[in-house]
Amino acid sequence: MYAASMYANAIRNCDPEGPLMLYVSKMIPASDKGRFFAFGRVFAGKVSTGMKVRIMGPNYVLGQKKDLYTKSVQRTVIWMGKRQESVEDVPCGNTVAMVGLDQFITKNATLTNEKEVDAHPIRAMKFSASPVVRVAVQCKVASDLPKLAEGLKRLAKSRSYGGVFN
Repeated sequence: MYAASMYANAIRNCDPEGPLMLYVSKMIPASDKGRFFAFGRVFAGKVSTGMKVRIMGPNYVLGQKKDLYTKSVQRTVIWMGKRQESVEDVPCGNTVAMVGLDQFITKNATLTNEKEVDAHPIRAMKFSASPVVRVAVQCKVASDLPKLAEGLKRLAKSRSYGGVFN
């Protein structure tokens, strides 16, 4: 057995006063062309608009700089069906969509407070589902290839999101 860290305890207790521990599980295409909402759940602490966060990507290793960024959350949004509502902050136990982090997150990431340098990333969940549909695509007009490539990049980034592009 090992002693649980303050981060594990904050997550276990869903502590609103604890350090921010947020897992971004998917990137959702925004109405702005080429932009994405970072969507995830707040497990401890709270995330707020303007807050500087540490972004630990899936390839981040504690103590190294690879796949690690410090950026500000431009906007925090609560999603209710098709409606989006901008809010000042979102406490633990809730899901949140964030604007301004899409250049630094490809598919998933762990976010924590800017100063929490000893926090471990939350391990990505592994799913054993196979793709449902596989389709080969090609351009009828060769000059449309860059558009196709951009669309496929967006599809890969949004992963399991319903495949709807604006």
